Amino acid sequence: MTDLETDPELAELRARRIRELTHGQAVAATPSPPVGGPVELTTSAVPAFLAAHPHAVIDVWAPWCGPCRTMAPVLDRLSRTLGHDVRFGKVNADTEPSWPTRWNVTGIPTLLLFDHGRLVDRVVGAQPEATLRARLDAVFHLPGPAPPGV
Repeated sequence: MTDLETDPELAELRARRIRELTHGQAVAATPSPPVGGPVELTTSAVPAFLAAHPHAVIDVWAPWCGPCRTMAPVLDRLSRTLGHDVRFGKVNADTEPSWPTRWNVTGIPTLLLFDHGRLVDRVVGAQPEATLRARLDAVFHLPGPAPPGV
């Protein structure tokens, strides 16, 4: 795992520099590196994470929470599948208690869905992967999978 994947500040600096370098220019299509699972975030790292990723999902969780542990592999798969369109982060409610309070999180797991830094939806409780994927597709207007043979 590179520093860019684990350090939201570094990701934001890189994104800002790319915007500066390509201001008003078309960017050549280059293959994107593979995206890993959700990024662990601290309260102070969340603003940079949201600024760097137009579509973001933040999982508010705790290690002792059974439904949170159930959702972890689902979010990991979705992060790897949708990672170029939607970035996933995790905030531990036990170690970062002020952040969930700020967003009125009253139960965990809670997924907060952000569009360009603005909270647009939330999902409370464990959800089946297909249900969650459909919700993300609808909220973020994601393209559907390519038809077979294309």
